[in-house]
Amino acid sequence: MNTSSTEPTPPPPSVLTTDLSKHIALVTGGTGGIGTATCRALAALGSTIAVHYHKNEIPAAFLTARLERMGVRAQAFQADLSGYEGVCL
Repeated sequence: MNTSSTEPTPPPPSVLTTDLSKHIALVTGGTGGIGTATCRALAALGSTIAVHYHKNEIPAAFLTARLERMGVRAQAFQADLSGYEGVCL
């Protein structure tokens, strides 16, 4: 049993509680499982979300609509990022 009268030091603030309302996040692979979860977590912190997708246009549209219902700006962007040509416009 600890009889010390000092309180433990609180942990540093987590990035998961940071206000991101002045930031834009580009989430590549936004329609995949991890990408969707990342978009939702960033939206919960207030970030504007740019959702990248390669072939999943309909899931990207549903995701951006869901993010907008959370109160943030969201836009889906299609690109094939598997090669240099898809990255450079």
